[in-house]
Amino acid sequence: MLKNKIDNFLYLLNKKKILIISHDLVDLDGFSSVIALEFILHQYLSDIETHLYFNGFSNSTNLMIEIIEKKYPNYKINYLNSIDDLKVDSIIILDANKLHQVTLPKHLKENNNISYFYIDHHYTEESQLEPHDTEQKIILDNYSSTAEIVYEISQEYNISFIKQIRYFLIAGILTDSGYFRFGNNNTIRTISKLLQNDIHYQEILNMLSNRIDLSEKIARIKGAQRIELIRQNNWLIGRTYVSSFEASVANILLKIGFDVVIVISDKDDFYRLSLRAKKSICSSTGLHLGKILETISKEYNVEGGGHDGAAGIILKKDSKNIIDIIIERIKDVFLEYNKKEFNS
Repeated sequence: MLKNKIDNFLYLLNKKKILIISHDLVDLDGFSSVIALEFILHQYLSDIETHLYFNGFSNSTNLMIEIIEKKYPNYKINYLNSIDDLKVDSIIILDANKLHQVTLPKHLKENNNISYFYIDHHYTEESQLEPHDTEQKIILDNYSSTAEIVYEISQEYNISFIKQIRYFLIAGILTDSGYFRFGNNNTIRTISKLLQNDIHYQEILNMLSNRIDLSEKIARIKGAQRIELIRQNNWLIGRTYVSSFEASVANILLKIGFDVVIVISDKDDFYRLSLRAKKSICSSTGLHLGKILETISKEYNVEGGGHDGAAGIILKKDSKNIIDIIIERIKDVFLEYNKKEFNS
């Protein structure tokens, strides 16, 4: 099934000028997926023109780029610093499934002659998609990262990545899967295949281990200090506020004992929420944070979604009450689970 979709992608992309992008402040999963997909396209299609663009990099992405370019001085990732004057036939969006999640200049976003392609691993409801979002898409939420999907594509066409791209793909999969916490057997198999015999797993861990700067440490400590404990039977839900590093704070709070965590960042014009839940809790109770946020997005005209154990949502300043609604929806899942357990 995947190969049929990709065959159709490749047929439509042949002889085209293509822009390949990911979400703003691209993380390692989005970044690695972009450079790996471009590599695949040039291995398989001979008559295409590709351009890469990133509207900002996360700290972890910037650091990984620095490490790889220092390790391989002759390796250079070529991407555009601006696309204000760029003209293309097609746009491929990775690690995002809606057009509003990426920043594009007006002349591209409003050009109805441009074809859009999406490859992503985040859950989404069809009713939440805009016209541009429904064109050509591969959205597989049973994968813990988009990089895993891109790797599967390479395997369908027997394409082998150069070593530098494998470094990025491994880093992207590890970080997006929470170092396998949100992954599965296929995630582990993919990492093993990418490592081969010339990359050591410990080396990758060392590359990713020095990511925590002072500001992130402070955010983690403040997040723990401000935590509000909400108990639902035997489950512990935490709510806290930070100015940044929401995902990092959420993951730390799970480690210290919470089952579900909501970390809220108060920005100038909006609230950004990062939600995390233990995988075991999702598996046993049926909790799916991404589906809860997708439903709320539809009901309240906001933007959110994600996976069962990792999701996010952006709320307008006048929508703060939705935070309480999210907590109630999570508690409803636990209450329903308790009823089933009691009746059985």
